[in-house]
Amino acid sequence: MPTKNSPQPRRLLRDEVYDTILGAILDGTLEPGEVLHDEELMTWLGSSRTPIREALNRLAEEDVVELVPHRHTRVAPINVAAISESLFVIGVIHEHLARTTTAHLTDEHVADLRRELAHVEDAVDTADAAALGRSIRSYFLVVVRAATNSVLRAKAETLSLQLVRFLLPNENVITPQRALEFIRGITAAAEARDGERAGDLIHDLHAATRSNFLEFYREPDPTD
Repeated sequence: MPTKNSPQPRRLLRDEVYDTILGAILDGTLEPGEVLHDEELMTWLGSSRTPIREALNRLAEEDVVELVPHRHTRVAPINVAAISESLFVIGVIHEHLARTTTAHLTDEHVADLRRELAHVEDAVDTADAAALGRSIRSYFLVVVRAATNSVLRAKAETLSLQLVRFLLPNENVITPQRALEFIRGITAAAEARDGERAGDLIHDLHAATRSNFLEFYREPDPTD
């Protein structure tokens, strides 16, 4: 059995590759629809093909990468209808879980939320969009993993990347600072074990995110 002084397990290379590719997608380095070539990824990441394919398969399962055998692997393109539906569903799940689990959060759960809030604050302070996306996802996964409904947990973990990917698009009126204000409010509600307040704030955050997403990708009116 490991002891306190045992060395910490090293992260698997496939997980590091996954984080790097996901970060590049979240910060726009890899754009929607961009084709991902194994050889180019191997050169960029300094990795062999196997960890890269494992990472890409995981990202495909999460609908962030589109993998079509014998044709192409690419960053998932913008499908406005599908993403809007995903944002709606993840918003409903997050709100429901907040309303039903907040009153029963343990001190450990609240400590985890405070820790993730600190990561969000750091990302906002350093203007690191990729880190902000990851930290917001990690924050909400604390709430998700506190729930007892395994079906909702699994669905929320998969769909949460859609929220992260489009939470802060360019020219979005939901600025990083505004997102941080929402998350600070949700944390305060969690500390007070106030599920209704947490649910209201999550509802407002998701509603604004979805509205801004639709506005950002709205087809221009030729009469404008």
